Amino acid sequence: MGSTKQIVSVLASTMSCSTTTAIFADNFFTSLEIVRYLKNQNCRYTGTDRDNRIGKPPLKAIKEMEKKAVPRDMGVQPISSVSRYYSHTKKEDVSCPAVIKSYNANMGDIDNSDMLVHLNRTPMKAKRWYMRMLAYVIDLSITNAWIQVYRQDCIALAETGLTLKNFRIPVFRSASGQRPGTSRPRRSSAAPGSLNTTVDVPMPVRGHRNHVPENSVRFDLTLFHAPVYTTHQTCRLCSRKGHILRSNVLCRVCKVNLCLNAEINCFIKYHEIVA
Repeated sequence: MGSTKQIVSVLASTMSCSTTTAIFADNFFTSLEIVRYLKNQNCRYTGTDRDNRIGKPPLKAIKEMEKKAVPRDMGVQPISSVSRYYSHTKKEDVSCPAVIKSYNANMGDIDNSDMLVHLNRTPMKAKRWYMRMLAYVIDLSITNAWIQVYRQDCIALAETGLTLKNFRIPVFRSASGQRPGTSRPRRSSAAPGSLNTTVDVPMPVRGHRNHVPENSVRFDLTLFHAPVYTTHQTCRLCSRKGHILRSNVLCRVCKVNLCLNAEINCFIKYHEIVA
């Protein structure tokens, strides 16, 4: 099977009970190979297909089926009636097999999910394609969680619930560790691309001893010892009297400047526990 068929087969293998599940997909994933494979797994599959993927079935030609004068094919019972517009003005009732009606009803959720992802897309301008793919996967996961889990729970509890836009805000704050009511850190204009946060750094005073963190804080690896771009200050680890080295990198937890460049890395050495 090709890559698109393998995607369906891998996802189908994660289902706990495939015999009671039906898969619906568009023509990007559908082929006779995946249909035969899922049939052997006792899993039902419904999808539209492209004419170059179905071999040579005993059907009318594509051009002949596209003609309005040719009646629609029927083969699945029960057949119902649906309304369709012709020439943008005339509305007529046409017959619709049950398989088409079921496909339209289930694929409607996919179309709705795609629309919501497009309307609430994470703004990301990246030249690397996998970064845009990562943003899309995150948006799709949040949207599906809002549709399949959050809204169903709200219906069960008879509550209105949040809109998708308001649902994304606490998810973002939870993932970024940001509390409600706090603002997002801004980037430093002095060094484009480097991180700058609102860390409360004690300013050095001439004649006074510099800030020294407690060992319980310095060597606690459960804390987020992240490097932060800040003002040019003396490195806490490698500077000695008569040999002063300065750095723009600050530990956001220990609140001391440490050298961090291609030649020396005091940041790691400062937080290592020496036996």
